[in-house]
Amino acid sequence: MQNSDTYPDQILEQPEASTELAVPLQAQPSVDLGLQYSFRFKGTASEYFGIWIVNILLMIITLGLYAPWAKVRRLRYFYGNTWFIQRRFDFTGLPSKILMGRLIALAVYGVISLAMKYSAELLLAGMLLIFLAVPWLIRSTIRFRARNSKFGNSRFFFSGSNKSAYGCFLKCIAVTLFTLGLFLPVAIWLYKRECWNHLYVGQLKFKLNADWPAYMRAMYMPVFLFIGAMAVLAAALAMLFNLSGGLGAEHYAGLFMIAYLVGYLFIWPLMMARIFITSWNSTSISRSQFTTDCSQWRYAWIILSNWLAKIISLGLLTPWAAIRMYKYQSESLKLVLVDNPDDLMNQLQQDHNAIAEELSDIFDLDISL
Repeated sequence: MQNSDTYPDQILEQPEASTELAVPLQAQPSVDLGLQYSFRFKGTASEYFGIWIVNILLMIITLGLYAPWAKVRRLRYFYGNTWFIQRRFDFTGLPSKILMGRLIALAVYGVISLAMKYSAELLLAGMLLIFLAVPWLIRSTIRFRARNSKFGNSRFFFSGSNKSAYGCFLKCIAVTLFTLGLFLPVAIWLYKRECWNHLYVGQLKFKLNADWPAYMRAMYMPVFLFIGAMAVLAAALAMLFNLSGGLGAEHYAGLFMIAYLVGYLFIWPLMMARIFITSWNSTSISRSQFTTDCSQWRYAWIILSNWLAKIISLGLLTPWAAIRMYKYQSESLKLVLVDNPDDLMNQLQQDHNAIAEELSDIFDLDISL
């Protein structure tokens, strides 16, 4: 299948031979192009709890050395239980390579920690170096994760360069600083566009078609909704206070503060929900178009209730919360399929190392699409 978006200097190779995680070709059903297909997630909280608790115990016993194997087990569980038209996803990263990357990342972190004790100048230099390395870290992490992600027998591929990563980084910093944070949604749009517009599966290219005003609306609508709701509630409580003499002003003030706290806690989850919806409803892969029937209120409630569940359970409900969120996200996605997945061809690419990804984990950089 020809695709005008594929780089002419990149060599295409045929899909790899089937593995035990790929459905054999003869078992795969024919695909009717032009129809809408849904994603499915078959994992359960009870299954994932077993993986999660074993990972934690082994990381404690091995003083953290088991972390790469824990990461691979977690990713393979989520990927392997995500299906699209009878084909599943897979993560093929090797724990041994991730371990090497983690050891190097820990060494870098140790040097910076020592510098903090002995020299403020060295500490500032180290933190500045990490800050300047953020674009490289993000780009390398996405490239490593894409290289080791598969749909059926077809690998993902990230074509972003360090030049484009640093260009995006500088634009995000400039937009955020010069507008005093008011145009933070534009920075998020720039980051999403950089990630999506350089991502491929096989030879098919993803593209984010949304513009920056869509992200402004996505993030600021919950704020305006909150302000409007609080104004209406304050007016209603004031009217009730004037009409009834039974309750004192402190009772109405208490009701207002409770409503204010609940509404305030919903603002960030609603922003995340609207960014998710805006992004996926505006994403295409070659000629095929993604859509989502995700409800912003349901999405926000899942986030907020997951927070509460993890706090109340002292973290024991973390696997349940992770499965609950991922299942809702994946099963809300639909793809109007125009390009046949049987015609995917892998792009020839190098086997990248995991150093940047481990540095991102250690310095708590959230690298997500």
